[in-house]
Amino acid sequence: MTSSYFNEWLDEYNDYMRLYMFFGDECYLEHAQETLASLKAIIVRAERHQDIVCKIMSNTVHAY
Repeated sequence: MTSSYFNEWLDEYNDYMRLYMFFGDECYLEHAQETLASLKAIIVRAERHQDIVCKIMSNTVHAY
């Protein structure tokens, strides 16, 4: 995944946090937390994918 994809998620998180700080509406805070949780899940998935690709491309046998 490209870093711009992660930047979009971070921008969305920052926008919701600014709205929350400006208006104090808990709805914006919830959206920010959901966005951050989604970003974390995507990062974990990307790391797992990268680990699998590295194992496939290596010359050694790996236990799954």
